[in-house]
Amino acid sequence: MDWISPANAMSMVFDDPARIGPDPDFGFALLWSGDGKGGSHRTADLARAKLQPRKPSAAEIKAAGPEWAVTAADHRLLLADGVADVGGARVFFESYDAAVLPGQNLLAVMQTLRFPPSLPRHAMMHAAYMYVALCLQPKALSSLIVQHMPSDIRSNRAPHLHVVTPVLTHHLSGYSTVHSMFADTPAEMHRAFSADWQRVRQALATLPAV
Repeated sequence: MDWISPANAMSMVFDDPARIGPDPDFGFALLWSGDGKGGSHRTADLARAKLQPRKPSAAEIKAAGPEWAVTAADHRLLLADGVADVGGARVFFESYDAAVLPGQNLLAVMQTLRFPPSLPRHAMMHAAYMYVALCLQPKALSSLIVQHMPSDIRSNRAPHLHVVTPVLTHHLSGYSTVHSMFADTPAEMHRAFSADWQRVRQALATLPAV
């Protein structure tokens, strides 16, 4: 399968629906089922693009076997509460795309959590993990967390993590309805998710050391 560059990945989504502009802490985008040109999108393509910010080598692809080769700094798949483990991100997103019914317009949302380079990598992952565990998992939503460290390729862009969340509620028995939180307008969703992230981030920052 062809590699999807970061620029092409961003062209797949509707970015900054609240028109907030450059935000040093948070970004929000939506993945619609249609691409506006008569074609269609898949969550698997967006997830793979985020897992591969750098084009994987032939050796990396071979080593990954049936899964996608990962060139991101780190990643974690957090399934909804009560859902059994799956084989990996590829299995999860391809099964989700197969469950999408005709007429479903919104496929997924993608949040971007930005951090200062002075923060350790594990602390960034921990903050994103806690955010998803507190705000998305209990709502029967599964998510993929992907860590990008632009400094690894000597870029001065800030470290960040992407959280890709399909909008169908996820249960042990399979997928169900679109969660009610996605009935809001895109701008309202943007502001609500941003507020949730800020609350979690502030709470984590004030936790006492033990």
